[in-house]
Amino acid sequence: MPEISIRVEGLDEVRAAFDALPENIGPTVTRALTMVASELVEQIQSEISESYPPPSLPYTPPHTRTGALRSSVRIERIEPGRVTVAIGGPGSMVPYAAWLEFGTSKMEERPFIMPMVERITEASITNTIVEEINKDLEAAIR
Repeated sequence: MPEISIRVEGLDEVRAAFDALPENIGPTVTRALTMVASELVEQIQSEISESYPPPSLPYTPPHTRTGALRSSVRIERIEPGRVTVAIGGPGSMVPYAAWLEFGTSKMEERPFIMPMVERITEASITNTIVEEINKDLEAAIR
């Protein structure tokens, strides 16, 4: 059998990009998580966009009366490797977010958070992180 040789050029740049990646992977992961969190915020806000009246039915997302609940859905904190999404809570003027999500002794639940969280799978988060790492790698190679 004849000998076959293949020469690949440019591997030094790829190796250098990989060598540099561990230093930069933290901000890349945080950027990807921020993208996922932004999508989650948008999805939750869209779930609670139907106008009141009428009131929402049990086990359906709450309807919007004043818009305060919808406005309270936000990215609260971005830290290395962690992004916190908040709904209601202290200072938001929306103490009832948890009551709507989980119900009370006098009201059935109107979930609007967990259905959206459940739609975001570990695979989609991982894919977003990998896509962002690939973008950084492509930029480093150029």
